Amino acid sequence: MPFLQNPPERVSDDAVQKSFRFLNFTFDDPIPSPKQPPLPPREIENSGEDEVIGGESAMSYYRKLIAQTDDLMSRVTSHNQKIQILSAFAYKDHFSAVIATPKKVGTTVFCRYLDNNEREVAEPAESKVYPSFVVYCSRRSNSEKLGITSNKTELLGAENSVNLIHRKFKEYQHHVSFCLAPMYGAEPKWLHIVELVEHYKLQGVLKFFFYVREISEYDRRIVRSYVDSGEVEIIEIPGTVKDVIAQQLMGVADCLLRSRTYSEWSIFADLDERLMMTDDRVTIDEFMRTVTDKDIGSIAFPQRWIMKREHIPSKFENDLQIIEKLPTRAWHETTSAALKGHPVCQEQQQSCWAKDIVHNEKVIRMLVHEVVQFYPGFREVFLDPSIGYIRHYRDVQMQSWELNNRKQLQLFGPFSNTSYPSSLGNKLLKNVLEKLHRVYG
Repeated sequence: MPFLQNPPERVSDDAVQKSFRFLNFTFDDPIPSPKQPPLPPREIENSGEDEVIGGESAMSYYRKLIAQTDDLMSRVTSHNQKIQILSAFAYKDHFSAVIATPKKVGTTVFCRYLDNNEREVAEPAESKVYPSFVVYCSRRSNSEKLGITSNKTELLGAENSVNLIHRKFKEYQHHVSFCLAPMYGAEPKWLHIVELVEHYKLQGVLKFFFYVREISEYDRRIVRSYVDSGEVEIIEIPGTVKDVIAQQLMGVADCLLRSRTYSEWSIFADLDERLMMTDDRVTIDEFMRTVTDKDIGSIAFPQRWIMKREHIPSKFENDLQIIEKLPTRAWHETTSAALKGHPVCQEQQQSCWAKDIVHNEKVIRMLVHEVVQFYPGFREVFLDPSIGYIRHYRDVQMQSWELNNRKQLQLFGPFSNTSYPSSLGNKLLKNVLEKLHRVYG
């Protein structure tokens, strides 16, 4: 596929249509607006058999993948640390747990099956950690809770067992949802948070999963307002993992499983990243509805970094402050797109720091920037930036980021001044201000 090294912010209709046709996308018919999820949701009946992948049992398939996996957790693994569980999900033909303790891929663990009275209802079943932070468990009847332990006899309690979350929907509850990488650090986040949610709402996203390691009470107020409206769910990341990359991998693992059968597609991105279509007349939701090739399991959006040279304000003051400081309005100095296959990326990051919109039932294993294991038969499409890209408002001071990276960024092509589209920017500003006044007065 041809790539543009420094695409314009807008391209001609003919060029856009040509690119869409190449990927088996079409815009011939009007696209219906996304609807609120139906209530109550209908569930798929449980299967009497374990999940089958590639003609064999899932556990047998995973054992083969474990042998081929370059384990990223080996540097942060604590062999003696007791397993803590973050979540567990019930699908029609298996259970999956996300553990909050870094364990090496392939580590032997045991699935423990409990009823609502904390009584074990089946014998412990041996399993392995794969992918990172995930444990596959066969289904057992009458199980309402799932525990994960290092041996068959370890005592079960609140730290190592949780209620099973049902993920057996007959219809997707959402077409596109959003998975936010864990939030941490002292920088104020309230303005990023409201801009992120309101930006993606304009893109047709109705559901957000927020992973929280550390935010201030002031920041939490804006998050709670979205929780109250039903748009955001908070998943608290425990302090069992100090490494920030490991925290991200835990969040990725959880959100992929949490979204399976619940949302058809999920955006995985950071707080300062705004995925969008280059033709701003098209939303992400509309674009994803045009994917007709069923073999596509992931759409990778290329990065364009935008130099953010100030921290956001500590608190909301007035409208003028937001007009001047909202990142999508304030910052314009932009890199060329980072394209997969570029020599800079081959040396450091194979996907060129792209971010993905993934089909949750076609992906087995993800890292922060790419899918590394699909279910058999599925593949990634890396978008030409003439179709879509990421506006990444990157803090240049954090960890001396600009000083350390500017020379490499220039290898992607020249910097230029770009702007968030005015057709969306006015709506975004209005919605942000309305939300801030409701929350902070």
